[in-house]
Amino acid sequence: MKGPLILTFILISFLCKSQNNISGKLIDNAGNPIEFVNVLLFKKPDTINIFQGLTCDSSGIFDFINIAKGQYILKFHGIGYKKQSIAIEKRHSENLIIGPYILESEIIELKDVTITRKKELIQQTKTGFIISTDASLFTQSGNALDLLRSTPMIFIDAEGAINLRGKSPLVLINGRNSKFDNLNNLPANSIEKIEIITSPGASYDAESENGIINIILKKGKAEGINGAFSIAGGLGYSWRLNNSFLVNYKNNKWNLGLGYDNRLAERNRKAEGDRTNFNLPSQYYLKQRRNDERKEEIHNIRSNIDFKGEKKSFGAEMVLGIEKETNFETLYNTIYNQEYVFQNKSRRYSDERRKGYSAEIAIKYELEISKDKSRISTNLSTSFGDGLEKTPIISQDLSSENIETGVPFMQKTSFSDFGSNNIFKLDYFQKISNATFETGFKTLFRKFANDFSREDQIDNNYVLVPNRTGSLTFEEWVPAIYTQLKNEIGKWSYEIGLRMEQTHNSGTVKSLSIDFNNNYINLFPNANLSYQISDIQNIRFIYGRRINRPSLGQLNPFTDITDSLTQRSGNPTLLPEIAQNAELNYDHEFNKGSFSVKPYYRNSHNSILPFTKLMPNGVLFTQPLNAGSTTTLGLETLFSFEVNKAWKTNLSSSIFNQNINAQNIQSDILNQVTSWNAKWTNDIIVKKNSRFQINAFYNSPTATIQGRRIAIYNVDFAFQQKIIREKGRLGLIITDVFNTQKNGFIWETKDFYFSRIFKVDSRAILITFAYTFGTSFKEKLMDNKFSND
Repeated sequence: MKGPLILTFILISFLCKSQNNISGKLIDNAGNPIEFVNVLLFKKPDTINIFQGLTCDSSGIFDFINIAKGQYILKFHGIGYKKQSIAIEKRHSENLIIGPYILESEIIELKDVTITRKKELIQQTKTGFIISTDASLFTQSGNALDLLRSTPMIFIDAEGAINLRGKSPLVLINGRNSKFDNLNNLPANSIEKIEIITSPGASYDAESENGIINIILKKGKAEGINGAFSIAGGLGYSWRLNNSFLVNYKNNKWNLGLGYDNRLAERNRKAEGDRTNFNLPSQYYLKQRRNDERKEEIHNIRSNIDFKGEKKSFGAEMVLGIEKETNFETLYNTIYNQEYVFQNKSRRYSDERRKGYSAEIAIKYELEISKDKSRISTNLSTSFGDGLEKTPIISQDLSSENIETGVPFMQKTSFSDFGSNNIFKLDYFQKISNATFETGFKTLFRKFANDFSREDQIDNNYVLVPNRTGSLTFEEWVPAIYTQLKNEIGKWSYEIGLRMEQTHNSGTVKSLSIDFNNNYINLFPNANLSYQISDIQNIRFIYGRRINRPSLGQLNPFTDITDSLTQRSGNPTLLPEIAQNAELNYDHEFNKGSFSVKPYYRNSHNSILPFTKLMPNGVLFTQPLNAGSTTTLGLETLFSFEVNKAWKTNLSSSIFNQNINAQNIQSDILNQVTSWNAKWTNDIIVKKNSRFQINAFYNSPTATIQGRRIAIYNVDFAFQQKIIREKGRLGLIITDVFNTQKNGFIWETKDFYFSRIFKVDSRAILITFAYTFGTSFKEKLMDNKFSND
């Protein structure tokens, strides 16, 4: 055997003309070369983004050219062989020869190949982590928000608000700003993976003050014609139904895909509100009880076409979404005076009906100028949507015995909106020795038009209310340029960058004499310094400056009067929020798991926070305002462990202290609260084709400008059984097993005390079935057949 080995090394050395290569040979247990194995090279500690990839030749030889000193991971993927990986270190500027390396054979059936490796739920990156939805059994249960509820570090309240490190992150779809960022309308089974970026670099929008959630949608990746469909149905308060279908064709250059999904449901929400008005003796106590009956109907159609040549690649995506929603809301208001003597009672019924659509077209093109040296890419996308909401309202006075008194009061509100996002992005990448230089330009143009009105019935005629009727037109243009440099020097690596953005927006509501115009330029530096302590330990320091621009909903002056005693509107005079972010990350891998700890600091000026004041007529009016500052100091931990071959567990937690200083709004507003949350995920294999998952989370009370949000906690369960030669799967999902999930707040001020608790029908039982077809590969998790390239 020694003779062939010597000849192999001589051949490899001859092939390696450069003196800075990583080369090797792959053989089987009998010493025979293995041909056409995919060999992937990763830079540690990043095991997600492929540094280089190739296929070994018919002699089993692979050769990576011009590889700098550093620590790497080699992964081998070959049909009929187990997926294997090895950690290597290149210490000198000379060739590093691996092997011959033996790949172990895997069981091969006559018709199918069984791939036994399962995707990990959580995979670390230099800027955060990635969640593989294939590893979650909850993808058939609902929408993207339901999937995020089982994602570490992300917390979703019962109303769908996303919380990452105490605030809402920027949401991207396939790496771009999109009108489809309403995750309540995006079915979970259309998502391939979720990228959590807690420390974005200069190439990302500066409007990511509290990180980024990037939703990557599925594409077919298997050769030939392939497809999958799924159906999920069940009961919560009422019936629920989710359906999904994907079909794809791929050859060596082209990839064509078409998908459709829908979500249909009837939902219920109850709310209990109790308020004390300290300065209104005749309206001292207010008791509110509300019941909402909702019907949701959502349809999404998407298609993609991709071409990949030797040096050029092209892709296009098209998405169309249609939504329809009705909400029948009944609200009872009961008022008592300071001696708790009954004053009056009313019933307010709202028939809210909304329908709309969204569409998006995205085109990308990439050109490799010189192999492994430089490339240029362009992205162009446009997304737009139109919606209409109309709400007739009937208010009826009642006696203390619920007997109708007087004449009902009729009102109507209308709200229509049209918006568009238009993006052009140009990026250039250049390798300079061991470093990577990147620069680019992006322009984002947003346009919104909203018509809103309120009508009151007077003498059997509906009359427009002038100060509640108008049309908002809003335009925002954000051109940006950036540059950043990445490099590795021994065990050190760094990324430094600078982004400059100019923001110009303008808006007008003529009927309310509102006219605003903002024009400002900001610089956003960032730095990421990393040190590889050992093969299994890494430490990083990250700094970045970010911005949070007010959204359309925060700017729109339309006043929502569905609850006549608790109204809210936007504020067109809002200024952007500027934040300084810093964090220190420590990652440690061990034999059966990994551990990460991340202390972080954020200081925000002009913080955009909702502020509520009590009006003389007893109405609470809420509007977003710019508070002085918000300082957050926190610590995140992420622990993954393989208890045994059948049980993997993941525990994430976060504790943070928020100090809100809003004395510029009101002299006595200075709120400081320490909050914490935890999420525990367990993946257990019952037997070869059966497994179940249990997710539990707790989110403690968090600070608001005038009080706190209540604690949220629940447990979810999912079971899956492979059937039909492992091409099908049958599942059972129970959400909020103990029916504990609630959402709400408690506000305490010198003028009033207000507690409002919402309970959505979060507990539901669903039966799911999914099936794949048209492929020669039978996979342990058949969702792996669909992936974003």
